[in-house]
Amino acid sequence: SLYDYIWEGALKGFLREIRLLEGDFQAGRMFFGRPYWNLGEVKKCLARLPGFVERVFDEDLSAEPRYEGDGHRTPVNLWTIVRALPSIFAIERVWKAQDAFGQSLLDGGFEALEEKYRTVPADPVAGLRDLIENGYRVVETNYFRTIFCASLAKMDFTEAFPEADYAALVSGLPELKHFEPVRVMAEMKQRGEHDVTPLMERFRHLSRRELDIRSPRWDEDRAWVESVFQQSSEEPNRRRTQVYRRAFVDSLRALPPRKRAAFRKKLARLRRFLWLREELRDLSTRMYYHIRRHVTEIARQQGLGDDVFFMTFQEILAGDRSQAGGGRECYESYRNFAAPNEIGARYGDSKARTSSVNAEGALLGIAASRGVAEGPAFVARTIEEAMGARAGDILVCPSTDPGWTPVLARVAGVVTGTGGMLSHAAVICREFGIPAVLGVPGVMKAIPNGSPLVVDGNRGSVFPGES
Repeated sequence: SLYDYIWEGALKGFLREIRLLEGDFQAGRMFFGRPYWNLGEVKKCLARLPGFVERVFDEDLSAEPRYEGDGHRTPVNLWTIVRALPSIFAIERVWKAQDAFGQSLLDGGFEALEEKYRTVPADPVAGLRDLIENGYRVVETNYFRTIFCASLAKMDFTEAFPEADYAALVSGLPELKHFEPVRVMAEMKQRGEHDVTPLMERFRHLSRRELDIRSPRWDEDRAWVESVFQQSSEEPNRRRTQVYRRAFVDSLRALPPRKRAAFRKKLARLRRFLWLREELRDLSTRMYYHIRRHVTEIARQQGLGDDVFFMTFQEILAGDRSQAGGGRECYESYRNFAAPNEIGARYGDSKARTSSVNAEGALLGIAASRGVAEGPAFVARTIEEAMGARAGDILVCPSTDPGWTPVLARVAGVVTGTGGMLSHAAVICREFGIPAVLGVPGVMKAIPNGSPLVVDGNRGSVFPGES
């Protein structure tokens, strides 16, 4: 219900603001107990932009193309450019405004907004209403808008410079908040400190599953924080920026002088929005922390127990628990169901995708982070399982979120079943210099735990290694 509240307005509002949507459509729906967003309608809007390539857009999102070639491709010519001029000018204005607003949140605007929610009021229902309708709405809407800006910036850059080494050029971003816990834990170990209480307080908003408000946050989950700390490295991870610097210099040398200014501008904008998106994700996580605190206090006062997590926020505000049983039943019925990544007539039935294999017997995915790594596969379906991964392992998992960052800091390579070039996993792996192949269909069944693997993040392939 929280996602639906934001998604309907943020997605369509953004498309209208950049002059790509005149009518209306349903932005999201629930299938198999999970939310899906309307990819088809979004692509219809974006297809009005010159240079749009459907296959590139789908691969960025790890959506499996079910068509020949590039799918829909919008040519770049005088007619398409003239037709798109209102959108082109609008996109430039939105980029500038969104950059400024995002920075204002980071420069103190968020702290001022968050201050009123630090203490749960005596009437937590009224507090939750204000939190959702004001603080959460502002932060989450602008987080999504920043995601949309990053996607458009990538389209703009790759259409102008299709031969550029994208994965290398968007590595080496400025320091990200996601890395702070890893760095702090390493510093604590170097000083011989073992009490995790400061971690629980400083990073209280973090969680095993940050978007799931059922999951305890770090300030409630000492045993988990202790486990994360024990498994963390004593050496701070040295992020690799030389890959970006080398790729930047090589790209400029290969371009004619007349294109270099545009290259610098478009790349700087893309890198800026990729960084800003991850920073706003941290603010989004903080909002979910406050929502959980308010919701659990309502449950305590009203004797709701964990029924509260199977109610929409509208039902919680209205005091209507009549549908909680149905919500729980729906969740339980799909709890172990492997939901498809995409559905619809164009995607055939809902059966899980099978792995793509090339002539050399390698599994194929998206080359999201450069480099080659070899090691034993560590297959993990959850963050709890992933905590057992050791240095040198190749992590094989469905996907990752910020809660997996301490694990990614120590593994040698990553293979996921979903995720594309713009995904959180791609960003973190590039920053850690970890070879990563993402969006490999059926990977969780195709790779046995402990089997030797070679991950080629340059070509997007995963080979069996030598025993």
